[in-house]
Formats: sequence, C-alpha cells, structure tokens
Amino acid sequence: MPSVIHRPLHPQPQPSTRRAAPALTAMALGIIGVLTAGPSRAQAAPAAAPAPAAAASQASVQNSGMDAALFYQVLIAELEANGGNAGPAYQLYLEAARRQQNSQLYQRAVDIALGARAGEQALAAAKAWRQALPQSREAADYTAQILIALGRTNELAPPLRALIQLTPAPQQPQVIAGIPRSLQRLPDKQAIARVVDEATQPWRQPPLELAEAWAASGEAWLGARQPDKVMAAAQRALTLKPALPLAGLLAVDLMGAQAGAEELIQAQLAQPDAPPIVRLAYGRKLAALKRYEEAAAQLDAVLATQSDQPGIWLTLAAVRIELRQLDKAEVALRQVLATKPAENPHRSGNLPLMVSDAAGSGLTEQQQACILMAQIAEQRKQPQAALDWLGRADPDNQVLGIQTHRARILMRMGRLQEARSTLRKLPETEPRDAAIKIQAEAQLLREARRLQEAHDVLADGARRFPEDGDILYDQAMVAERLGRHEQMETLLRKVMTLSPDNANAFNALGYSLADRGIRLDEARQLIDRALALRPGDPFITDSLGWLMFRSGQLEEALRTLKEAYDKRPDPEIGAHIGEVLWQMGQREEALRYFRESRQNEPENDTLVETLKRLKIKL
Repeated sequence: MPSVIHRPLHPQPQPSTRRAAPALTAMALGIIGVLTAGPSRAQAAPAAAPAPAAAASQASVQNSGMDAALFYQVLIAELEANGGNAGPAYQLYLEAARRQQNSQLYQRAVDIALGARAGEQALAAAKAWRQALPQSREAADYTAQILIALGRTNELAPPLRALIQLTPAPQQPQVIAGIPRSLQRLPDKQAIARVVDEATQPWRQPPLELAEAWAASGEAWLGARQPDKVMAAAQRALTLKPALPLAGLLAVDLMGAQAGAEELIQAQLAQPDAPPIVRLAYGRKLAALKRYEEAAAQLDAVLATQSDQPGIWLTLAAVRIELRQLDKAEVALRQVLATKPAENPHRSGNLPLMVSDAAGSGLTEQQQACILMAQIAEQRKQPQAALDWLGRADPDNQVLGIQTHRARILMRMGRLQEARSTLRKLPETEPRDAAIKIQAEAQLLREARRLQEAHDVLADGARRFPEDGDILYDQAMVAERLGRHEQMETLLRKVMTLSPDNANAFNALGYSLADRGIRLDEARQLIDRALALRPGDPFITDSLGWLMFRSGQLEEALRTLKEAYDKRPDPEIGAHIGEVLWQMGQREEALRYFRESRQNEPENDTLVETLKRLKIKL
C-alpha cells in the first residue's frame, strides 16, 4: 500500500488543449463488469418468445442491474482519475459506493486517495466502507494499514481485531503473528504493545486461546523493553504449543536479561520436533555471550540436518576461530567457498560473528568466508596470507570495512604509513564514510601507541563533523589515555547533550570518575543512568562493580563483577575481578582470573597495567 500523508484532494484545472478521452483503467472495467451482473435469466421477463436460433445465442446473456446514471458516474470518475483530477474522482466513487454498498467502489475510492497521498480522505473512505460492510475483511485491512501509515495507534485495535475475526480460523494464527512486525516502524513502542494486546485479547483467553497470540504480545512488549511481560507471554505460549518457534525466539532474546529464559529454550530444544530456527538463534546468542563451546555444539546440531546453509557454516567458523580451533574453522569455511555465490548479497544483519563488525554490509557469503580465512591466517602469524585473502574478498580495494581490516594488518606488519594511505584514498560512497575513515585511522594510531597523533586525527575530525557523537566519544577516550581528564569530561558531556540516550558516554565518564576515586556519588548517578539505558549490559555492570570496589564495598563489588563476567568474560572485567580478589586475600583465585584473561587477550591495557601495578608475574 502506498504511503499516505495529510494532503487534501483538490480538483486540478482542466488542460486548455482538447484531447481524446483516456481509456478506462482495468479497475474501472472490472467494477463495471461486476456491477453489470444483473438478475438471473429466469427472473427477467422476456418481451417476446425468441426464435430457436436466437434463444440459443442469448442463453448466457444477463441483463445489467446497473442503471445508466451509475454507469456514467463510474465512467466519468475514471476519466477524471486518468486526467489527474483525483478530487472529483474520489468523490464520485465514494458517492457511488455509499449508494450501491459495493466493496469494489469503496476500494477504488480509497485507492484514488492513496494514489494522491491524501491520507485523511483515504481513511474516511475506508471507515465508511467498514461501517457499510462490517463483514468485509478488505475494509478492515485497508483501515488498519492506513491508520498505521498515519501513526494513529489510538484507533488501531478495533480494525486489527476485526481483521483477525474475519480471517478463516486456520489462517488466524499467521495473521496474529504478523501484527507486531506490521507495527514495528511506529515510534511509540509502549502504545504498540497496548494495541497488540487489545487487538488479540479474545485469542489470549479460552475458548479461542492461541499460542501465537501470546507470542505476538510478547514480541510487542519486547520492543517496549518490558522483559517481565515478555517472559510471561513466552511461558504461556510454550505451555500451549511447546514447539512454537516464535515463543522460543522470544526466550532467546531474553537471555542475559531475564532469569529462566534459557531454561525455556532448553526445554523447547529437548522436544522431538524442536524448531531448527530456535536452535540456530540459541547458538548465535551463546556465541554473542562468548560461550563458544556451547555455541559450537548447537550449530553442529543444526548443520546435521541443514548442511546446505552457508550462513550457518560461516557462523560456526567464526565460533571455531574464537575457540582457536583454526583447522576446524577452515574446514567450515571451505564448505562456503565451494558453494555457488548467492545472487543477492547478505546484509550486515545476517553476517556471522566478527564479520559484520569488520567488513560492513552488502557482502556475499564468499566474501565473508574470505574475511574469516584472513583472520585464521592472522592467528597463524601469516600476515601476507591474510592480505591475500582480503584481496580475494575485495579485489578492487573499494569496500571500507575490508580495507580497514587490511590497514590494520599492514600496521601490525610495521607498514603504518601504507595503512593510513590505504584508508585515506578509499572512496566515500555513504554519508558517514568520511567520519568512519577518521575513526579507523585513529584506531590504527591507538594500536600503534601513537596516542597524540590519534588525538590530532580525531580533533581534526571533530572540527569537520562537530555534531558527530562517535568521533567526539573516541576523542574523549584518547584524551583520557593522555591524562587529559578535563578535556575528556567536556567531550563526553557534549556527547550526552547531542545524544541523551548514549549509554557509552554516561558509562565512560562514570567509570573514569570511579577509577580515579573522585566524585563517587556523581559517578554512581552516571553509571545508573547508563544501566537504565542498557539494562544488564556487562560492561556497564563492570563499571558499577568497579565503583563499589573504589567505595570499599568489596563483597558487593565481587558479586557484581562476577555477574558481568558471567555474561561477558572480557579480559578487562577479569582483571577487575582479579584485583578485588587480590585485595581480599584470595590470591590463588585472583591468579586464576588473571591467567584466564591473559590467555584471551595478552595485550589488554587494563590487564597489563593491573599486573604491573600489583607487581604480579604470571
């Protein structure tokens, strides 16, 4: 359905030059065809008995129930529409529809208004259609879609409920399941959830109760960030239909944020008819949480029945790389490289772990496989082989994400100037490409420990893009590394002003204050704000735990930090846990965390600094 806006229909001036009347549209011919289906031949009173031959030729003729006035009204309406005069055409069709109580005439009036992008008139015609023909499913569908386009959530529930009611019972679950996605572009997520609940209310209670209705409710409340309601809906849906994929996917979304969610997933996957899509989503979620061994097991199980899916092989390969199982990762990637390239490239939302971050969107599966092969070569200390694989992925040296990866390898080979040149000569095909190139160059310099040059690149970028919060944030982080805490705070507060929902900025400043042991009350407020914006985020939870440590709350700090580490076993969080344990006198346990963190990332700045300060040699 075309998008609609609030634009009234006004008749346009007729052209001064004479021209032939345009032909009737297919819609008009169809309407006339339907309306001319008059009473049956038995009902018509013949004027005289026809001759035998004439009777045979006229056996299938039916006289029209359409009078001359209506015929010419439809004809004129189509001529007006073809001539670009939407206003008169709309009025003529709507008048005829009301008089005839005919769905096709109402639909044509609505379509003319939509074609003219006159949302209010389209809605008025759709409402008149629903009122005149309440059993028309098309009328309910049109009304709902127009209300969605106009953003009128307060009026949406009744036509959506009517749409479900007028759908044959076997298709109702499918219609209900699609409602949250049809509303996802509306900005008010709380209002969307209320609309979904109101529209599906009869199907969330006996005798009509459907698991899909509960799943739709859960999906809507997921968008509204109400995990308790999502959990309750998922539980009820799975009770009604244990193998329902939508309910299992809700539970996957809740993992890490709601207790008991993973148990729901595992119970569903234990069913003999467990949906593969949920197992795949669970595997990817486990990988995102860095539970790689478990993720690999789930992905292997999916591939046992879906071995022809390159995307799953890609994800498994990324997981194997994280586990340092390079030979197994290469075997998985060879499966992808042996397949025929897909006609349509996969977008970033479908990319496996690490590929979307490293290479951006619009990559084919073969390109993604080449990028992961480059990562394997890097881990094998074969930088030239890594460059060769990236060359296969991007032979024209045009893809920003791939060339950023290439520049990082060049930097590690000691070819920093070539790396910087690689980034600077890249074409800028998207609005933010210039800013991304600045950030990428600064990151190279940070990794090379050339912090002042990184700061200078970002400062120049901030002058070019003074409203770009990402550049300002990166500049603030480099300023902190340089010990320029006042500048860091100024930059972060500007980011907060530009983006009041930027949890990273609130967290970074709160953590910095806590780490320096100053203004701890203010640090708590900043970290609490960050957690409110991103509940359960392990890095923000780590900041809270570190603040507790700096405040002398060792037991609370240890519990909070371990909670963060369970969600994301990051070396920086591990270093924090190790230091808390060290201060508590639990030295052996502290060393265990330090060793585990060093194994994952030996050069992590926080870990290296902590071990040096505590004079610990592993």
